[in-house]
Amino acid sequence: MIKVKVPELMKAKGCNATDLMRYANIAYGTASRLSKGEAEAISFEVLESLCKFFGVRVEDILEYVPE
Repeated sequence: MIKVKVPELMKAKGCNATDLMRYANIAYGTASRLSKGEAEAISFEVLESLCKFFGVRVEDILEYVPE
């Protein structure tokens, strides 16, 4: 299973889904799903935007968790 760690990053940065949409330049629906950790897929473009916005690497956003 791939865990999306965006909710934790958002909490640390003190932002919400609207902030994520505006400043990471992603669609609100995507920002909303990511903010809840419910994304089932993520494009490289969105992943790159998240890395830039949070100032982190890919492995800080996604984590592989064996089931």
